[in-house]
Amino acid sequence: MERIAVLASGGLDSCVLIADLARSAEVTPIHVSMGLVWEAAEVAALERFLGAIARPSIHPLVKLTMPVQSLYGSHWSVTGQGVPPLGTPDEDVYLPGRNVLLFSLVGIWCSLHNTSTMAIGSLSCNPFPDGTPEFFQTFPAAVGQGLNHPLRVIAPYRGKEKIELIRNFADLPLELSLTCLTPVNGGHCGRCSKCGERRQAFVDAGVKDPTLYAASPQ
Repeated sequence: MERIAVLASGGLDSCVLIADLARSAEVTPIHVSMGLVWEAAEVAALERFLGAIARPSIHPLVKLTMPVQSLYGSHWSVTGQGVPPLGTPDEDVYLPGRNVLLFSLVGIWCSLHNTSTMAIGSLSCNPFPDGTPEFFQTFPAAVGQGLNHPLRVIAPYRGKEKIELIRNFADLPLELSLTCLTPVNGGHCGRCSKCGERRQAFVDAGVKDPTLYAASPQ
């Protein structure tokens, strides 16, 4: 079976990707902690999700660290102040160079663990410069060249929307995933842009949302 390292945030998209790829490949979920305000909650959510599906082809979660406080300074993702609220467009939640850092660190892990394929749950709506098919093709190749180890990135959902994942994988414990910028007691706040996006995706998919939100929709 092919070995695949999945960049796992604990969000709905990456959780679905882990379960999906594990049907035909050996999957190692990798979470990279950067010192962002929501990471402790998302790691806990990811561990609950992995424990619930418990598939033999899914290897134990790998946790890596790459603090970005010295780079991001007072950015909202580090301080938790001024977090984009409901209705904020995706362009305003951009984390500069996040995939540059992720692919670099996970690529090094891959070179040390006989793995050449990295997977990311990027969707069609991703507007960021480090979320394009061109970036996914060229940057990992450059990292692999520097490591003398072949690397590639696959993004199976790049042409899909979140509503498709919800419809097609409603049998998974999606409520255990976490897509929130300011978690409350380890769960969804219901007020940030990511909670709004998640809630609307379930509505548009016509699937009952099993997620618990701290705040009701306005």
